[in-house]
Amino acid sequence: MKKDIKPTRSIPILKPGKRETGTSKELPLGKLVITYGDHAGREYRVGPKTVLIGRADQCDITINDSSVSRKHASVERKDGRFLLQDLKSTNGTLVNGESIDVHVLSHGDKIRIGRTVFQFLGREITLTLG
Repeated sequence: MKKDIKPTRSIPILKPGKRETGTSKELPLGKLVITYGDHAGREYRVGPKTVLIGRADQCDITINDSSVSRKHASVERKDGRFLLQDLKSTNGTLVNGESIDVHVLSHGDKIRIGRTVFQFLGREITLTLG
C-alpha cells in the first residue's frame, strides 16, 4: 500500500513583503519542506496559526504512515519563535537526530516524524502586514 501525505487545508507559501490589510505588525513566517519521504519537495507554511502534524484526517499535514501517531506533533509561533511540540506520540519526534518534547526551531533544523523528514526554513521569510 502506497503511503500518502496530503494537506487537509490549504497552507499557502506567502512571498516576503506581501502586504495584507488590518494590522501593522511584522509577522515572522516559516516553512516546512519535506526532504525525505513519499512527497519530497512538498512545502507547508507555518505561522501564524498552529499547524498539526499526524496521521488523522483533521491534521493540517497528514502523513499516512503507521509509525506516525494520529496527532503526532504541532508547530506554533509564540513570541516570535516557532515551537515544535511532540504530542505524546508513540514513536517520538526527532530534531537533528535528538528526541524532543518541545523544541525552539532554528533555520535548517531537520525534523523526523515517522519515515518523513522535514527541514524548517525560517530566517528569510517575513510577512509585513499593514
